[in-house]
Amino acid sequence: MRSVLTTAAIAAAVSAQPAAAQLDLAFTGTFTLPAATFDLQPDGTILAIAADGTVLTQDQINGSTYSPTGATIGPPNSSGFGASFVSVSPDGQSVAVGNGEFSASNAVSIFAAADLNTPGTAAATTTITTPNFAADWADNTTLFVTGATSDTFTTVVNQLDITASTSTTVVTPAGGFSGGVAANNGTLFVGAGDTGEVRSFDASFPIAPVDFITGAAVATANSAGSIDALGHLVLIAGQQFGGIGSAFVIDQSTGLTATLQPAGPDAFYGGYFNPITNELVVTANGTGFVYAIPAPATLALAPLGLVALRRRRA
Repeated sequence: MRSVLTTAAIAAAVSAQPAAAQLDLAFTGTFTLPAATFDLQPDGTILAIAADGTVLTQDQINGSTYSPTGATIGPPNSSGFGASFVSVSPDGQSVAVGNGEFSASNAVSIFAAADLNTPGTAAATTTITTPNFAADWADNTTLFVTGATSDTFTTVVNQLDITASTSTTVVTPAGGFSGGVAANNGTLFVGAGDTGEVRSFDASFPIAPVDFITGAAVATANSAGSIDALGHLVLIAGQQFGGIGSAFVIDQSTGLTATLQPAGPDAFYGGYFNPITNELVVTANGTGFVYAIPAPATLALAPLGLVALRRRRA
């Protein structure tokens, strides 16, 4: 015979459980973000590209001033919008820029970082046709990009081989709406922008393409428009359509979590981990909110051979 629990019984059982432990992230301060699409460089400072193509660099880590390098790539988007993303390779030598076009001309251009720090107009070393919403590098020649096709609106994760200038679909469909993506030590985290669900995949993709639902469940937050990963920590940030925004952090080794809303519940959140300072930066409304990663979590990162993983956009 099947037993049936009443609503009151369920509520009583839940209330009897001890409160879940929270990941301790200590707030340390704020700084002003650039009015541009940006990413973290290996030295812990920001590289930004404005809607007109002007390239800027942050004068110091967590600083509020940015200086133009004298370089420009020209407007990345034909309608005058900014780039969909800027993503710096782990070695800092290449910079991927999504043009944010929702048409057959959607593409990602790769620039030599040296050219973006030299006055003049920088030319792309290669341009690869692909839908583009968010991206992250798995290594110095492999870039994973999320987006949706302009003809069928199908969400995808494409793997770009920068050396061969090719694009291969590895996850489709990838949620109802495009979300964030983060590569970390052989694992690819992919987010569904509509549900806030994040799943993980073997980044080598021995079989591809695969459906989003075949990935291992990581966590579900208000939105998964932005994702970053550092060691055992995963950041899931964004805002529900017309709803609540937050930055959600989970430590996969302990199950401890934290939900951060420093700009209130109505903001669109992003963020990134800065491995140079062992800090989490939550972004919202043009401000970076800085949090210190607790010492145990920081110590747990050391054996993993971390590269400087990044996240983009305010």
